[in-house]
Amino acid sequence: MSLENMSPDKVSSLSYHGEPSAYRSDADGFLFDPAIREILVRTGRKVSPGIEALAAVRMVGKKMHATMERWAEQHGLSEGRFQILVRLQHQSDGRLAMGELAELLDVSPRTVTGLVDNLERDGFVKRVDAPDDRRSVYAEITEQGRNAVKRLWRDSEGGQAALIKGFSEADLIQLRHLCLRLMQAMSAAELVGAGAGEKHASR
Repeated sequence: MSLENMSPDKVSSLSYHGEPSAYRSDADGFLFDPAIREILVRTGRKVSPGIEALAAVRMVGKKMHATMERWAEQHGLSEGRFQILVRLQHQSDGRLAMGELAELLDVSPRTVTGLVDNLERDGFVKRVDAPDDRRSVYAEITEQGRNAVKRLWRDSEGGQAALIKGFSEADLIQLRHLCLRLMQAMSAAELVGAGAGEKHASR
């Protein structure tokens, strides 16, 4: 099965993974997860580097999300709320329209409304009316919110340093490069899929 033809549900079925201590090394010294290979064999699929690589990326993504949640929870936040604060912090005026936040986070407007509700309740953001459009509402970070972001960034530096301690600079550059290449491939696939959908709808 080629990567291009592998549907998301088939990738999702490979999300199971055991403890890192259960990982093994192949003949060339590269790690693999025996549990993933067992699932592939049991379901009659070919064990290929592409499928194993995407399964590994999915596993890392889930683990990173859980790690970010733990870091954020120590400061009374969720990862989603923290991501909103970070984006507001990066704005020169500390504010963004609710719709813009939804687009930046790739979530629904309703989800952003819920996240901002919680942040506003805790004093991290406030809602302000758009000066040129009363129908638009902005979320604006407060000083308390800025301080929360700075504390979490400061505390997370040690954790991030510990994660990459065993990697060389060359390893990390290659990791960055491969992740971004995968992002490019996924974006290209989305464009092709969107184009095919529009063509089908016009028939």
